[in-house]
Amino acid sequence: MQVRIPTDPSTAAAQSLLRRLRLCALALIGALLAQAALAAAAPAHTGGWRLAEASSPYLRMHADNPVEWFPWGDEAFEKAKREHKPLFISIGYFTCHWCHVMARESFQNPRIAELLNQYFVSIKIDREQRPDIDAAYMAFVTLTRGAGGWPMTVFATPQGYPFTGGVYFPPETRDGHIGLRELVTRVHALWQEDPTQIQAAAAAAVAQIRKLRQTSAVPTGLDPKLPEKARSEFRHSYDPLAGGFGEAPKFPQVPQLLFLLQSPSEPDRDMALHTLEAMADGGIRDQLGGGFHRYATDPLWRVPHFEKMLYDQALNARAYLRAWRVGKRRRYADVARETLDFVLANMRAGDGSFYAAYAADSLPPGAGAAAHPQEGAFYVWDWAQWQRALAQESLRELAAAYYGVRENGNVEATGEATLAGSNVLYQASSPLSLAMQGNRTVGEIEAELGRAKALLRRAREQRPSVPLDTKVVAAWNGYMITALAEAGIQLQAPHYLAAATRAAEALVQRLYEAKTRRLYRDYSDGRRGSQAFAIDYAALCEAMLTLYSADPNPRWLDLARRLNATQLELFWDAGSGGFFNNQAGSAVWLRDKESEDGVEPGVNAISIGNLIALARYDDSPQLLRRARRTAVWLATHLAAVPSAMPYALMQWPALIEADNRASAPAQSRRQ
Repeated sequence: MQVRIPTDPSTAAAQSLLRRLRLCALALIGALLAQAALAAAAPAHTGGWRLAEASSPYLRMHADNPVEWFPWGDEAFEKAKREHKPLFISIGYFTCHWCHVMARESFQNPRIAELLNQYFVSIKIDREQRPDIDAAYMAFVTLTRGAGGWPMTVFATPQGYPFTGGVYFPPETRDGHIGLRELVTRVHALWQEDPTQIQAAAAAAVAQIRKLRQTSAVPTGLDPKLPEKARSEFRHSYDPLAGGFGEAPKFPQVPQLLFLLQSPSEPDRDMALHTLEAMADGGIRDQLGGGFHRYATDPLWRVPHFEKMLYDQALNARAYLRAWRVGKRRRYADVARETLDFVLANMRAGDGSFYAAYAADSLPPGAGAAAHPQEGAFYVWDWAQWQRALAQESLRELAAAYYGVRENGNVEATGEATLAGSNVLYQASSPLSLAMQGNRTVGEIEAELGRAKALLRRAREQRPSVPLDTKVVAAWNGYMITALAEAGIQLQAPHYLAAATRAAEALVQRLYEAKTRRLYRDYSDGRRGSQAFAIDYAALCEAMLTLYSADPNPRWLDLARRLNATQLELFWDAGSGGFFNNQAGSAVWLRDKESEDGVEPGVNAISIGNLIALARYDDSPQLLRRARRTAVWLATHLAAVPSAMPYALMQWPALIEADNRASAPAQSRRQ
């Protein structure tokens, strides 16, 4: 807007206008001086400060990076669009070893941070907090690279559409692997050269992934032979030597084990029992402290990756409880009890809910100030440490024979390179075998081993502690509530049921909005994270139903009904049946729909059981139809590989029986 000033300053109007202009100028100068004073008083924000208040402990770990990280959200996308910069997206999680390596090597590197800050808008994501974002970009990376993993590194358009990516990148190019500094420079040059072409290619990739995720097969109905087909597939992939299925690495696949333990065939049940025996003997189980590590890198279950995830503890405990019911061997109950006791002692928050995980990496014993955390440092032993912990030679030799400890280490150089020459404790012998070798009683051997275990634990507790991810995840707490409720009944242990009840009450208070019937995915240090996903509703609904069967308080059944109703409202696929992972209209470009069971049971598999149970409680044909439609969608999607849906197949007898009941009157009329 223009201001017309009178040419004659002697007029009253001119003098009045000049006074107003002087006052405006003084006010403007004062404002500018105030802004300058504030800028001088407050240090400029640099680096990852925006993550300091994040609800995720993993994101908060990156707040001191020189990389100017943004959390996923509008601020990052608006900046990228405004400045026409591509996104640099890094996805990891708290217990990921290579995520911490890449953070140390690259995200703390000022030269790499300068390039990222100048040419990109950088976003850090906790995959455990946002599994929907992780699933979308993992689909792209696996499609374009043939394999995925973490830390996941993706370059995307300002709209979030990916155009290149990978997993771990070293800071500098070496051994034929491009380094992050060179990659960032190349991507920037390509973006400067032809951003339009890159955006078109990214949009085409997104369209292709969306198309691949759609199920086009015609529904096939419920094939009653699918459970037997799945069991046949497990027989072919079974490892008769060491248990488990397929090659290393070996994960505890609890949905598979629970399915096989339900089989009418004893040889099928024996496959699961043998696997659980091997897991209990192996280094994947913490022989001193209890609990299970995430997976084994070798076929014998001896050398683990050392994370301890809450979901593994809960699901493994359920498998051993089921084995105790089927196999009637006391050891199965003991392993379940030890696993649950580890969680109650070490992973329980003050309000009764449960923390997410222990990391794999910690500082080595006696490490200096400049040392970096190392994987397994808290758990492994060299011979000098073994000698110091067990000063008595006879006790040391007995414990070494029992735990498979050798002077030069029991981890081969061909295995995990960072652990070569170390000892991972596993059960290499039995008290009976050691007693026979030494002409002693089993009771004497067990007493000596108990003394050795106490000394080893005391020595280990002096080491630097393992970092704990204090994020509370709804779905994983649901698994733990289910396990504790089952243990309370099967082991006749009221304290487990009390722990399940307390955890349920904590989750309702912290993560559930009663007025809106909405659930949150997680919280940490009093801060809620993202809105919940379908798996959170399903796992917590299953937990409430299990709790109700153990403690018939109508509160738990009512909560299960409400969780299921909201899950149907937000995630139900009206076209094909089953449940999407995330809500419609979310900021993620892919609305995925999970079919397979993995280490955790899939959301659709859990939901079938929930719907059947609620249909029985409420005499609801509609809920039963929803269960059947979900099962039909899964069966259509996985008809060629039914072993990929074992948790769903556990519900097949109930579904087939319901089908038979529904068709019986029609058959009678025809006769």
